[in-house]
Amino acid sequence: MCAMKVTFYGKLAAMLGAQLELAVETPCTIASLRTRIAEAHPEAAKSLADRRIRACVGSRLVPDDHPLAAADEVEFLAPVSGG
Repeated sequence: MCAMKVTFYGKLAAMLGAQLELAVETPCTIASLRTRIAEAHPEAAKSLADRRIRACVGSRLVPDDHPLAAADEVEFLAPVSGG
């Protein structure tokens, strides 16, 4: 078990706040982190399941099967639109 810092942007930040620190079991992937957050915050489950919400680790976009290390900081980026 390790504590992981997770930062949210866009609509996820509006629902969950800008940052959470979660206790997660290792090894862990982005997909299992999404599930863990959705279980703890059901109001965000639908948004977290949206594959347009991308995960970033160390300034790199990563797929859902990306393995996480205990020291990783994860950011979830919501799609943006503008005019």
